[in-house]
Amino acid sequence: MFGRQQAKNKIMNRQYQDGMTAAGWMIIMAIVLFFMYLAIKLVPAYMEYFSIKSSIQSVAEEADSNSSKSDIERLVAGRFSVNNIDIIKAKDVEIKEITGGKALYVEYENRISLFGNVSALVEFKHEEPLN
Repeated sequence: MFGRQQAKNKIMNRQYQDGMTAAGWMIIMAIVLFFMYLAIKLVPAYMEYFSIKSSIQSVAEEADSNSSKSDIERLVAGRFSVNNIDIIKAKDVEIKEITGGKALYVEYENRISLFGNVSALVEFKHEEPLN
């Protein structure tokens, strides 16, 4: 009889102990919401980077190693204007000498305010060889 009572108590205790508490759910939800907030703040910066990258790639396809710096700057400025890129200017795109020719190179950072005096710093670099 004593063994049956213990087994019954164990089963009843398990019924009351299944699942998470409300505090546990609140902690999980706070973590999920924090990462969603980060994604909402950071995704536009990455979208802008991919737009800059595609602009530079299209200029690299159109220009060649013999193109002058002013011609390349004009092409980059046109692409940036069409794609509404204002975080960097055409003058920020460098022309580097690499083995086998030249390449367009851009490096910049974007500081994103998260909350209060806390910010996220995102650094971007891209190099695209000229045809």
